[in-house]
Formats: sequence, structure tokens, C-alpha cells
Amino acid sequence: MIISRIETEQYIYFNLHAEQIITSNYLVDDTTNIGIFEERLFLSTFERVVKSLSEISKSKAIVLDFKFITTCQPNFSDRIVDLRKNGYTIIFLNISQKLVNKESGIKAIQNSNNILTEGEENYSRYYFFEEKKDIQNVEIDTSTLFKDYFKEIIKKYITINHNRPHSSSFVYLNSYVDLKRFMSFEKELTLYSLYRLALKMKEEWKLTQNTKNKTLTCLSLNSSYIVSILSIFLKLDVLIFDKIGPINKLYSRPHKIIDVEKEYIVVSDMVCLGTEVKIVKNILNFFDANYLGHVALIKTETLGKGDIEKPDTTIAVFSINSENNKELGCGIYTDLQHINTDK
Repeated sequence: MIISRIETEQYIYFNLHAEQIITSNYLVDDTTNIGIFEERLFLSTFERVVKSLSEISKSKAIVLDFKFITTCQPNFSDRIVDLRKNGYTIIFLNISQKLVNKESGIKAIQNSNNILTEGEENYSRYYFFEEKKDIQNVEIDTSTLFKDYFKEIIKKYITINHNRPHSSSFVYLNSYVDLKRFMSFEKELTLYSLYRLALKMKEEWKLTQNTKNKTLTCLSLNSSYIVSILSIFLKLDVLIFDKIGPINKLYSRPHKIIDVEKEYIVVSDMVCLGTEVKIVKNILNFFDANYLGHVALIKTETLGKGDIEKPDTTIAVFSINSENNKELGCGIYTDLQHINTDK
């Protein structure tokens, strides 16, 4: 299983750190695995990537992102040299100078464009070939690459002309995003998305592998799957509230399970207007627990970024906003007539 492969007309992208996290947490018996805090690249991880190349045309470049990778297991240099000898055009992203210098097979390549910016420790782009190639002029923005890919895939799981009331927020939705079906049929993309979400959470709350005072909490069946993956990636405990959502009932006894010494991060599959998140936030605050923030796979931006206070901002890997909602067919409306305030 490869989770990070994204193909364009010019190249095929792989995130080696994401693939390593899958290896160490799901594919090998590694009792010392440390979630997304792993910095080693196993040879078995790279072999999985190489194996997936058997169906790929050599006319496209292979882009290998080394962000967060600081060291590789022995024989990696031999494998990457073999890949080049087999006719593949290879580009490294975010590879450290130390790793380049350590791996003699990589360092041996002489390309005048492999320049380390003064004061930097990583090559933003390192060409593993010597001759001039057109691919050197191609822009590779990994954030835009992911968002464009996610948008094209999620389109298949959006029902247009839904036109039904949102039962917990008293508005009408003209579309429905079937995230349960998305997560069932797009397992690789789901895992890669959650990996990216975990990185956002790590940066936002300065999480480490030894963080003990923070807990993930969720409020639906879909989000319980999401929170279980994030728990593995981030090495955090989980608290599950039952039946918070449109039916607005709580069957767990909050005072028995909430620890006032912990900080809680609320996890959702999708945040539309945030009603369910507000319910959980109020429950936590009522029992004097510390609500830290909330995250989701997808969020709907109904207000401009400048109009949302920091504690109410949802961290997500994809946003439905004013720039893409028409393309996605997603809209929110009420039964009130529009008032033209320009007059």
C-alpha cells in the first residue's frame, strides 16, 4: 500500500516520511515506533515505493520528498543508484545536506542546479541527474499538489442538489459530502490526509512523542475512525463522547470520564457550521476541562479568515470556501430573502 502517490502530467510524487509512518505503525512489528515523530527511512519503505514504480512510465520524473527524514537504513544509496540506472529521472525534495553527504551514491551526481541556499541545511530540490532536463523548470508546490488532488477525488463523493435542512444548525444544504463512503473507498488518500492533519496538529500545539497532558476527543462514528488514526500518529489518548450530533443526546457520563488536568482537542470528520463542536466545547468547559481546539478532514469556511477568532478556527487539510464551493457544488442558504445592503 502506497498512500502518498500523486501523479501529474510531468511527474509522480511520493512523500517518503508519510510512507515510513505507515511502515513503522502498520506493516512491521516495531515496538519502538514513535508515530509521526519518526525520522528514519527504512529500506523496506523505499522498496515499497520502488515496487509501485513497475506500472509507471519512465517518461515521467519520480519526485521523492524527504521532509522530516534525517537518516536512512544501510544500502539505501545502492537502491537509489539502481533506480537511476534503470532509466528513471529522479528529483529529491527537502533532502538534508547531511544525508546527501552521507550517501555517496547521491553526492556523486554533479548538477549545477543543486545549490544549497546560504544558511540552509536542506536542499529544497536536488536533481539526481547530470544532464539538463525540462523537468527542472516545472513548479512543484506540495501543498497545492495535495489540495488539487484531494479536490478532484472528493468531487466523486458529493451529492449535488441535496437541498435538505441541516438538522442541527437550522440552515439548508444544497449538497452532501459522503465522507463515510470516501473513507471506505479512498483508504490511501484518507491515511495520507490524516498524516498531513497530524503534522498540522503537531506544529499548532508543539506536540512531542512525550506529550501526556493532551487528549483527542470525538463525537461520531466517522470521527471515531479518524481519531483512532490520529491517536496512533500522535501517540495521544482518546476520549469518545457518544451520540453528539443531530439527535443531540449524550449517553456517556461526562463527569466520570473528563479529566480536568487534560487539554482536549475535538476531532470531526467535517465541520460545516460547527454546532456539534460547540456542544462538546461547552460540555468540557462546564466540567472545568481545558478545550484546546478542533480539527477536521474538511471544513466549510462560511466567514472570512479575519472574522473568526483564533479559538474557533478549525484546523483541516481541505477547505470548502468562496474560491472552490461553486466548482464543488456546495452551498448553504436559509429561507430568508436576500437583503441588498448596498442601497
